[in-house]
Amino acid sequence: MNRTAKAVLAASALTLMGAPLVGFGLSSSETTTETAAVSRDASSYSVDQVHSTVLFKIRHGGLAYFYGHFDSFSGSIDIDPENIEDAKFSITVDVDSVDTSNTKRDEHVKSADFFNSRQYPKATFESTSIEQVSDGVYDLKGNFNFHGKTLPVTAKLTDVTFGEQRGNDAMGFHAVFSIKRSDYGITKYVDANNPENGGLGDTVQITVSFEAVSN
Repeated sequence: MNRTAKAVLAASALTLMGAPLVGFGLSSSETTTETAAVSRDASSYSVDQVHSTVLFKIRHGGLAYFYGHFDSFSGSIDIDPENIEDAKFSITVDVDSVDTSNTKRDEHVKSADFFNSRQYPKATFESTSIEQVSDGVYDLKGNFNFHGKTLPVTAKLTDVTFGEQRGNDAMGFHAVFSIKRSDYGITKYVDANNPENGGLGDTVQITVSFEAVSN
């Protein structure tokens, strides 16, 4: 076989074996990267309740903190990994699902003295803006509706991550913010002269650590 024939056969083999790559001037790794980027452009995620936590803490008797969490909640996040500051967060918590590891206390917390979960069954957060304050740290601002009132809050948003969960695009984040419960009309055991050291403190710190899976 002459040199020209061999060259033609070699070119044909390259075309058949590498057409999807050579035709676009991409290596296989570049193709994989682009595909992953395109798959995340949808950027709409729903909270995975099994792998997420809504936690709160409050000081008792001016001494130690006690903690509680909520067993039922939902949420959606619209986010572009390349533009975190344009993301939108929407979270709903079923107040009646509170769990403080003590059944008697749970019932008291749900009562009209505190959450009044029968009249106010949901707490919600809707983001309004996000501003990066340092590398990987953001101020997440939004409106927090709780106990019949809606007030602005600012959460510290960190650990915004992207990956996969069971073959689906997924993301995670950690956010912490505090409220004064008296601002929401819950004043039981708040000492007016020493709000943080009465029967129960006025400040409640809320931690939200979520995984969410693409829709």
